[in-house]
Amino acid sequence: MVRAEIKERMAELHKTPVVQRINNLREALTAAGDEAQQLRHLPQWAADELTKAGIYRIALAAELGGENLEPVDQIKAVEAAAAIDGSVGWCVQINSEINSLVSRTLDPASAQEVYDDWGVVICCAAAPGPGSYYDARQVEGGWTVSHLACFGSGSHNATWTWVTPPNDRSKEMAAGYEPTAADMLNFLVPKGEFEILDTWNTGGMRGSGSHDIQTNNVFVPNRLVGSYRAPLPPYNNSTYRNATQVDYNKAAVALGVARGMIDGFIELAGQKSPWQSSGTLLRDIPEVQYRLGEAEATLQAARAWLFQTQEALAADLGALPPEGNALPSWEVLRAARLATVHAAQTARVVADNVHNLSGTTGNRMDSPLERKLRDAHQAAAHGLITYRHYRNLGMNYMGVEAPLSARRGARPD
Repeated sequence: MVRAEIKERMAELHKTPVVQRINNLREALTAAGDEAQQLRHLPQWAADELTKAGIYRIALAAELGGENLEPVDQIKAVEAAAAIDGSVGWCVQINSEINSLVSRTLDPASAQEVYDDWGVVICCAAAPGPGSYYDARQVEGGWTVSHLACFGSGSHNATWTWVTPPNDRSKEMAAGYEPTAADMLNFLVPKGEFEILDTWNTGGMRGSGSHDIQTNNVFVPNRLVGSYRAPLPPYNNSTYRNATQVDYNKAAVALGVARGMIDGFIELAGQKSPWQSSGTLLRDIPEVQYRLGEAEATLQAARAWLFQTQEALAADLGALPPEGNALPSWEVLRAARLATVHAAQTARVVADNVHNLSGTTGNRMDSPLERKLRDAHQAAAHGLITYRHYRNLGMNYMGVEAPLSARRGARPD
């Protein structure tokens, strides 16, 4: 069982809203973002500060010592962190969302064991890359696992890695598809038994530590093996049924980076007089005022639609029976999924436009606007919220059957 003191600690932290707790760490997280650019991963002291503030537990069920936040509040938390620094925000969303993904597949007793540790941080490299492989074989008492996958964000701070098969879960919806046992399982591997390969050398989200992760013939006991076909655990947490959790968290990072871009530009505009402006500050130039107002309205509209669709999805899920793996309607899920794509892509465009207002100042490597431009593009490029999904979902609005990958997590009504 998760100890009472862990639940009590989270309950005490919860008295201070999570966005306020994150903003209370602004100075430290700003410094962490700067250091992460050099390390190419979040420094451990920063992860410790986030752990101390309970930030990684925001999406975890209260029964497991989590904060049990609803999706909109999760989005606001991730957004607040990303507004301070994109890489910090990326680690917050990855290392918080994964707790509900992991714990919903584990036997409740196993989940209690894993989360009976205030310092638990789980990462996951789930995407195939150059030379990637996956092999899981059943043995007495458990499984042996070997794998290599990419995008293990937050891996340097993780106490566990979550090994998942590379198969597309949407294949389950295809007629005649019969997955193997290993196709539907995931495995928790503790620190010391997985290797981080130094492969993350990027511009955008440079400090997220999204390196490749490798395991080599690691034994995983049955209690640490989860199943995607397991019934939902008996936790009072709406996130466990929300098929867009990974999507909306990525969108939240993009929104936060764009928010930080606007705020950073406003600060610059009160100080800078552009060349050939006769000493006029940026903030007093009519064209700049117009473009900033347009950017603010554009960002807020995309954000509001993301919230609206999540609230509609929550209502749809709330009408379902509590037991089993009942899924939301496709119509409601489709809108929620499109809103995540639109939020991310809108944030990228807003960041572009506001950065352009800053002139050459925003291109200098010592400018926070330069980093935010890179981060906005990297966030919006994630496979679940890429611009390509405009077509995948838009075609369905015109009566064309959407790809199975777009329909993942919806009931076939």
